[in-house]
Order: sequence, then structure tokens, then C-alpha cells
Amino acid sequence: MSCVPEDHNCNLHREPGLLPLLTWTSLPPIDPKTPLWVRFKRRLRELMLLSPEHPDTGTYFKSFAQVANENKRLIENYPAWTIHPLSLFRKYWDLVMFVVSLVHLTLLSFVVSYLIYMDVAYFPAIIQFDVILCIILATEVVMKFFTGFVVEYSKEIVLEPGRIVWNYLKSFRVLYELLGVLPYIVLLYKFDECYYKSDQLFYLVSVICLYIIHIFRFREINRYFEVIPKFSQASANKIKVMNLIIATTYVLHWTSCIASIIPMLAFYSSSEEELPKWNDTEYLIGNFLVDMYWVRNREQAGAGYLVDRQRSMMTGGDFESFRQFLRSSKEVVARSMDYRFLLSKLDDTYRNETLLEQYLRSMMDTIQVALVSSHVETTGPQATHTIMTMYVVMAGWVWLTYILLEMIRIVIAHDLSETKYDEIVNELKAFSHRKKLGEESKDKILRHFFNRYKMRYFDEEAIQNTISNNLRRSIRMETCQHLVKNVELFRNLPHALIEEIVDRLKLEAFLENDVIIQADTFGDAMYFIASGTAAVYSVGGKELGHLTDGAHFGEISLLQKDQKRTASVIALEACEVYKLSYADFQLLIEPHSNLLRQMQKLADERLAKVQGVRDKVSEEEVYENFLQ
Repeated sequence: MSCVPEDHNCNLHREPGLLPLLTWTSLPPIDPKTPLWVRFKRRLRELMLLSPEHPDTGTYFKSFAQVANENKRLIENYPAWTIHPLSLFRKYWDLVMFVVSLVHLTLLSFVVSYLIYMDVAYFPAIIQFDVILCIILATEVVMKFFTGFVVEYSKEIVLEPGRIVWNYLKSFRVLYELLGVLPYIVLLYKFDECYYKSDQLFYLVSVICLYIIHIFRFREINRYFEVIPKFSQASANKIKVMNLIIATTYVLHWTSCIASIIPMLAFYSSSEEELPKWNDTEYLIGNFLVDMYWVRNREQAGAGYLVDRQRSMMTGGDFESFRQFLRSSKEVVARSMDYRFLLSKLDDTYRNETLLEQYLRSMMDTIQVALVSSHVETTGPQATHTIMTMYVVMAGWVWLTYILLEMIRIVIAHDLSETKYDEIVNELKAFSHRKKLGEESKDKILRHFFNRYKMRYFDEEAIQNTISNNLRRSIRMETCQHLVKNVELFRNLPHALIEEIVDRLKLEAFLENDVIIQADTFGDAMYFIASGTAAVYSVGGKELGHLTDGAHFGEISLLQKDQKRTASVIALEACEVYKLSYADFQLLIEPHSNLLRQMQKLADERLAKVQGVRDKVSEEEVYENFLQ
């Protein structure tokens, strides 16, 4: 949403040392000599108010005046700590929350799943960094108790503290979010100990619980992310596609992480009687990986964690012998494990693969299982456990079905008005390219279309042709009656005539710096500003005042067609203006000769104030007469 254009040097209400009296914040002017702390609090207060720079402001507020009135409502009726959902603070905070949430959830799943391969010396720094992220996430939970919200179906902005708190508590969402921001990463040392101490059941249950708690938080990530593409006015369909890509990547990452660690933990949580032994000894093949990682990643042969069994002291030859035993062994216990997974982990160690290489291989294997679910036997070494394989296969089905349905919804069922809007935008771009228009003209066409339809196209003429005349007039009266009821010339007109006048109004759209009327030209219409802000200039070019929502001008032109305009009106932002032409008004008023004479008399009296003594009338008086 645009505010007053940068090249508009407003000379109204300016006094030495003071800012303009009227701003979009509706806050009183502040003296530059004000102490720094007070100025800081003032700036913080401005950040918490509704801002024209928020990408969603234009959806709910069409003009500078509406923004100012909304901020006036917030300042006068609600506590100072109330944050408007469309404020600059929320705009930048949502960007921060998108990055923090994404980093936190990505880091948590990766570290918990691959900590057994990491150097323990890195644990303190990882824990400290994640705790900082959790503090920021917890701040967001608290902040939601002070941030208003939008009721989508009614476009209502709710700022009442009681309704904000109740809306947040009634769905128990706050409890789920509190579970999600707890610093589970402080358990790294505990998980590491559990793995190498043969107490993997606690580790296994914890990983599953973490997955259940966090896997659905991608919806919150998508909500924060939507602020970014809206800066460039991306269409709803494009935002939906980008959300699907982010969500798919997020779910794939988490699934790849748990698909790497859960089967290993499941091996050692199984009954020992179900696991095959190596070379008829008491040594369980499921324990070999623990001992192998103990020596390789913890660089210890026998010291450190104590277990209730003998640790392996295998040499290089024993290691190769063990690999050959697994490759040729017929003792595969299908209920508990698939030896191919163990072979893949042995091969990773044998090839000395890095952590990144192991992660990428796990991701590729997860994709393979999800996509070739009808050929589970050929899914490779990642099909390590019956339950895990079933989960990945079912998750693949569900997610692919979800993506398919969403894409169908985008193409067919998702808000046809938005789809049509995107189609016409593409046509406008093609038109601009075909006509070889400059970037400025192309941008102006697109902005004009955006301000007219707000990313939802509709054929107003076709809609009106489908409804009755009475219904059409009722709709017009509901949307435009407030524009004409305060016009002095119309006060004595009957209601039926007012309905006729409203029905003849024609909507026109102007962009910033567009001339609505020009001084010293002959007037042939009256104008009503439905939304937007315009500046009034004298014939000499002096700025006389501003017109905002509900203002009207040019009514003398309905009665005196040969009269010249006494001032120019130029749009300062995107304006929606209704126009009533001289010809339409004369056609409507002609049967009411008495009313016409009364209106003509009033118009003559107002013209007499200026004409004849024009040189003695100040520009300010011309402006006052112009607004009457």
C-alpha cells in the first residue's frame, strides 16, 4: 500500500521545529529537542501501529485516511502495549521468526539424529545456540498475547486484549507451542550416553516424541514465510506453491533424519534372543555398530561409559570378516531388522564417509522408499525395519496425495477470482511487451490493475446484469450513500432521487500524482473520494489542503457547466473516486424544477463570494468555497 509519494513536498501545517500535524500514526507531533529515551519510546510505539508498508495493509485498508483512523482507534481505546497485526514490528518480526523457526527445527532434528557421529566438543556450542533460538521462540509465544488478529471472513481487526487472549487459549494452541519451544537440545549428552550405554530405549522414545511434537510446525513456518513473497505482490497461487515446496523440504528433512537413527535404536531395543550372533559367539551383531562408533567417533577403546557386556576389540581383519559374515549370512530376523541397513552403515565407515554424505544418502533413500512404495523389496538398504518402512511408505502416499490435491485446488478450485487475476496480469505484461512500453508505463498499468482489484478479479458489469435493478440500487446505496448524504446541494432531495443519483455514479481509479481535475478548465462533473488522499492546489500552484475518504468537490459543475475550476486536485496515493456527470445529473433533476431552482440559487450565492471580487479573495477562501 502506498502512502504520500516521496516527491510530494507537503507545505501544510509546517512550523519551525515541528513535524506535520497529521500523519498515518495519528500520534501528536514531537519536538526535535525531546530527550533520546522519549524519542526511542515514540519510535517503538510507531512500529507497533498499523503501517502502510505492511504487505497486507492494502487488503484491509484502502487509503491513508483509513490507516490514520485505525491507528487513532488503537491509540485511544487500547493499551500502549497492544501490537497491531499489520504493523511494521510484526512485519520484521515475522521475518525473524521464519528464519529462527526454520533454523531451530532443522538443527534440532539433524543434531539429535546424527549426534553419535559428532565430536562431543561441539555439544556446548550447539546447545547454547539452540537455547538462544528457543528463547526467541518463547518470546513469540508471549508476544501473541499482546498482538491483535484478523478475522478473515469478516475482515475485522481484533485489538481487544480479552478477545486476543481468549482466541489464543481456546484452541489450546499455546500448550502445543510451549511444547515446541522447550530446549530439548540440552539432552544431547543424555542421548549420547544412552546410545553408548546400551540404554537406547529412552533415546528411541525421545526421538519419536520430538518428531510428533515438531512435524506439524511447518504450517507455522509457512505463515511466517508468506510475508516475504507478499513484498513483491506475489499471487496467492505462487505463495501456495512456495509453501508446498518449503513444507515438502521440511518434512523430507525430518523424515530423513529419523530414518537414519530410529532403525539403529530399534535394533538395540529388541530382545537379544531375536538377534543373530557372529561366528557362534555370544557377540550380537546389533552391538557391533555401537562399538565401532565408540572407537571411531569417541576415540576410545575401553574407557568411558561402562556397559554390562564385553566391548568389541576387533582388528581390521575382524572388521572385514564381520562384513563378509553379514553379506553371506542367512540368519535374517525379518521381525526386528534388515541386515542391509547394518551393511550400509559398515560400508559408510569403511569408506570413511562424511556426515554430510551420510545425511544426503539417508535423504535419497527416504525419497526412494516414498516414491517406489509398490516395490518395497527394491528400495535398498534404507528399508531397515518393518515399522519404519511402513511409516515412510504411508507418509509418502499421504504427502504425495496432499500435494496432488493442493495442486488441483490451485488450478481448479482455489479461488477462481485470484486465478483470473493472475491470468489478466500475464495478459497485461504481454500487452506491455508487445507495445514495447517502458518500465515506468508497464509498472503503472500493473499498479492501476492491482489497486482496482486487489488481486481478486471480478466482472462488475456482468455481476450487475445478473441481479435485479432494485438489488443493484440497494447495493449501490449501501456502498455509496455515505458519499452523497453530506453534500449540501443534495440535502433537500427526496430519497428516490438520491437513489437515482447514486445509481449514476461511475467509479474511476487514480494513481499517485494523477490529475483528477485541473484548475482553469471547464468543469463537467462532481467527484466523491471513496478511498485515498488527494491534494488541492490553487491556480498559482500553492498547496491549499488535503482531501480524504468521504470528501467531495466540484458540485457547482452540476449546475453551471461553463464555470472554470478554481483549483486543481492531484492524487497523493491510489484513489477510488466516483464521478457524477453534468449530463446525468441534469437528466435526473429535470422533472424536479422547484428543487433545481433552489439548488441553482444556492450555487449562485456561493459563486458570488468569489466572482466579481476575485482579486480581493485569498487563496484560502477560494479553497474553503471549493470544499463547500
